[in-house]
Amino acid sequence: MKQQIKELILMGMGIGFGIIIHGSIEAWTAEEPEPIYITEYQVIEAEPEIITETVYVPYEEPFYRNFTDEDVWYLKDMAMREAEGQGVIGQCWVMYCVICRAEAFGQSIKEVCESEAFKSSKFRSGRTPNDDCNEALALIQEGWEPKPLWFRADHYHGFGTPLCQVGKHYFSTK
Repeated sequence: MKQQIKELILMGMGIGFGIIIHGSIEAWTAEEPEPIYITEYQVIEAEPEIITETVYVPYEEPFYRNFTDEDVWYLKDMAMREAEGQGVIGQCWVMYCVICRAEAFGQSIKEVCESEAFKSSKFRSGRTPNDDCNEALALIQEGWEPKPLWFRADHYHGFGTPLCQVGKHYFSTK
C-alpha cells in the first residue's frame, strides 16, 4: 500500500509538473481554431493623412471699429473736405489720419476735425459723401491701418517720418 501511495503521489506530481510546463490540460486536448478568411475588400481612394502632433491655431476675432453716428459724420465730412477727388485710398488716408490724431492726442474725432489744424477747409464742410467716401469708411471700419498722424498738400511737413503721397497729399507719422 505504501508503494501504491508513493506511485500515486509521483503520478500526481508528474501531472502537476506537466500542467505547469504545458499550460493546462485543455492545451493538450483543444483543437486548433479554423482560420477566418475575409473575402470583402474595401477600396481606399486616397491614403489617410496621419497627424503626428496637435497644432493649436489661435482664433482671432474679426476686427471692426465701432464709431458713433457723430464720428461717422465727421470722418466723412473731413474726407470730402480734404480729399474729395482723390478716390477711396486718398479718403482712407485722410480719415485714418484723423483717427490716429484722436488716439495720439487723447481727443475725440469731433475735436480733431474742429481743431485749428483743419481750419483752412472748414468752409467746405457739409458736402454729401460720395461712393468713394462710403467705401473708404467701410475699409477703415474693417481695420485698414496705415498709421499716419499728419498730412499736408504739396509737400511733407518739416517734422515726422514721411509715409507716402496720395494725390496731392503727403502723409507722415512720428
